[in-house]
Amino acid sequence: MAEIRSTSPITIAPRLRNVPSFDGVRGLGVLTIIAIHAAPLVLESFSAVLDIFLALSAFLVTTLLLEEGRRSDTIDIRSFFRRRAWRLLPALYVTLAVATVFAGVFFVLAGAEVEGFSFGQFLTREILPAGLYVYNIVNPLGYPNPGVALYQMWSLSLEQQFYLVIAFLAAVMVAKRWVVQAAVVLALLSIAVQTARATGHFGPINFWLQRPDALMLGVVAAIINARIPEEPSPGQRRAIQVSAWVGVVAMVVAMLWSVKALERFGIYVPYLPDEAPEGTPPDVAFRTAMAALSAGNYWVKWGFTIVNWSMVAVLIALVRQREWIVGRALCLRPIRKVGQMSYSLYLIHTLPIALFVVGLPRSNPPLRIIVAWVTAFAFAWPLYHFVEKRSLARKNSVTPATAAPT
Repeated sequence: MAEIRSTSPITIAPRLRNVPSFDGVRGLGVLTIIAIHAAPLVLESFSAVLDIFLALSAFLVTTLLLEEGRRSDTIDIRSFFRRRAWRLLPALYVTLAVATVFAGVFFVLAGAEVEGFSFGQFLTREILPAGLYVYNIVNPLGYPNPGVALYQMWSLSLEQQFYLVIAFLAAVMVAKRWVVQAAVVLALLSIAVQTARATGHFGPINFWLQRPDALMLGVVAAIINARIPEEPSPGQRRAIQVSAWVGVVAMVVAMLWSVKALERFGIYVPYLPDEAPEGTPPDVAFRTAMAALSAGNYWVKWGFTIVNWSMVAVLIALVRQREWIVGRALCLRPIRKVGQMSYSLYLIHTLPIALFVVGLPRSNPPLRIIVAWVTAFAFAWPLYHFVEKRSLARKNSVTPATAAPT
């Protein structure tokens, strides 16, 4: 007996095409992340912009896979990974090579070991995990090994692991027409992760603090968008706009909730437990902080959840209502230009921070942030123009002509 298969369409949404405001999201996001890493303990809760990056990536990739399923009734997984490899690997490996050279020079000048951390350990604990996309397993959240330098690589590893899952999930969704079912399952999984995090249970290797729910909800947003027709009804348009404004307000309020300067207004909640005393070994400080985090009320236990759910509505509005004022603001040319370089900036920005910012006084965050921005662009510009743009051209050569760029 032949298998009974649902005849529901994969997606009824219009083809995605280019979304200029997404570059603006990336531009503002990467500038914020560089500022946070340059001036820690100042804008910590704004680290939720990383969740926005993750949700945006999941939304784009899922949407394009669903469109491929609509065109060809299948997913070419091999082609998908080939495109991802051309998009991500060249710039990553050049960054790791540059970091290795700088680290080698540093260890030669400083001695065979620095605080018990050797050049060999740098290669095995930093470079190798980053190159194999398992950094978030070896160094969850960029900790707790001493000498950690490439701490931003944990999120890139998480994202690459997501690509592995979503390609096969999309193939199942297309083959079985289980699109809505997938959205329901991922939404429930997100709620489970968020509930565990809120109650002080952070999962193996603190995986729930790595926010896989942001990726899950990016997929959910893509599936919701796929069920909205090319010409939404007036009621659908109002729902999209109202929910997007609620999402924007909720994100801004949530990220401000942990800014120390606002404590006098009675809305402050600490982002994390207080730092360990100076001189505490990183692994000890990390374990102490995790124990305190489980017991207290800290922003990370619920703030990311608000941002992630809010982003579902915002992503849909940016795609389906391009005249929205927030979307138009994100299309400003300078912000978009930064967004186009965001991958190179994110990859390499911790190196100039280590070289030029760490020695600056912590009491002067504006100086640290400005120096970090300037030096990050100085390092990222050649990486973007001579490596990333060329690999993008190769990636686009294996991308279907009808697909939107990512």
